Order: sequence, then C-alpha cells, then structure tokens
Amino acid sequence: MENIRSFIPKDKHDLESVNRLKELNPAMLKPVLPDLFEWVQDINWPVARGIAQILVSCGREMIPELKKVLESNDDDWKFACFGWIINDLPLEIVKELEPELKQIANQPSTIERDYELDDRAKNILKAISRP
Repeated sequence: MENIRSFIPKDKHDLESVNRLKELNPAMLKPVLPDLFEWVQDINWPVARGIAQILVSCGREMIPELKKVLESNDDDWKFACFGWIINDLPLEIVKELEPELKQIANQPSTIERDYELDDRAKNILKAISRP
C-alpha cells in the first residue's frame, strides 16, 4: 500500500486524488484528516466538495478536526463546514459539537452573524435536543 500522504491532493484541481481517496476505507484516513480539512477552506475549489464528502464518511474520527475549525477565526472555513459537512452528519455525531455550536449560536462574531452561522447553529441545536 502506498503512503497515505500520497493520496492528498497536490493542488485544487487534483480530482484524481479525490477519487483515489474515495476508494479507501475511511478508517485509513485518520492520520491525514488535518490535511484533508485544509482542502475545504475554500468550498469553491474543485476538490473541496469531494473532500467534504470523504470527511463526512469518516464520521466521529474527524470530530476533533471539525471542532478546531469551529473554534477558529476562519469564518469562510466554518461556513464550508456547516454547509457541506455538518449538514450531512448523523445527529448523534453532531451532538459531539454541542459546545462549539452553542458558542456560535449564543455569542456569534459579526461575520458569523453575517454568514447566518448563528441561526444555523441554533437550528442544529434544536434538532439535536429533540427527544
């Protein structure tokens, strides 16, 4: 088996690497999750949405990296994660993000408010609190 790092996209147009990553068992991706998250910083990059799908397939394994994004000051990255990762995760996994979601919902930055991330966080919190 090749080194897992060789599967990481080389540039924002490297869709071949994305297709190769999709063929791997998600458990194999744990060592490169931080690298994969970097590729969703700009959801307009051609590789970004495919990488987001791969991250969703990793489930709980990628939660620590997702928490880092939600705690960061990179609102574009947060926006991408809300729209293309968090929305596609099962609610039982999203529950693990509750502290970060509460922070965004209750004390949003100006840009988080402009991107309506606070409203999204509130809606997710309502969904995960339903019995």
